[in-house]
Amino acid sequence: MKKRIDWWNLFFTLFFIGLVYVAFELVLWSGADPRSVSVWDSVVMVLATLRLTRLVVYDVITRWIRDWFDDGKEYTFMGTVKTLINCPWCIGLWFAVVVVVAYFVAPFSWFFIFILALGGAASLMQIAANGIGWTAEYKKRKTIDKYGP
Repeated sequence: MKKRIDWWNLFFTLFFIGLVYVAFELVLWSGADPRSVSVWDSVVMVLATLRLTRLVVYDVITRWIRDWFDDGKEYTFMGTVKTLINCPWCIGLWFAVVVVVAYFVAPFSWFFIFILALGGAASLMQIAANGIGWTAEYKKRKTIDKYGP
């Protein structure tokens, strides 16, 4: 059986490589030294990227964007975009490029990056709180099942 080539995946991969190259050139053009990023700024960019990724992949408010691509069939442009915007690992890379370029090239973007970072930190805190609550509830139910109420 001959395996079908997904040309759109190939296109998006090559496009991403080109985008990273252009992003790198923009950062160098801005006169910034990517090696000079402080640990604090790196953490802020990570959290901003996390928040953007969660916003597009999981949040209800952006469901309408994901819905545009629901009918996307495999091996089509729409299908490839559907896969991309529903994959946190995939779209996270794209947003990382956007955040890094914004950080270096557009100093005014720091305000928006910082807001996204605060949202990302809040998301992590909520996930941790949910995990603690679910673990406690699980242990409580397990104890009740074993020893009774």
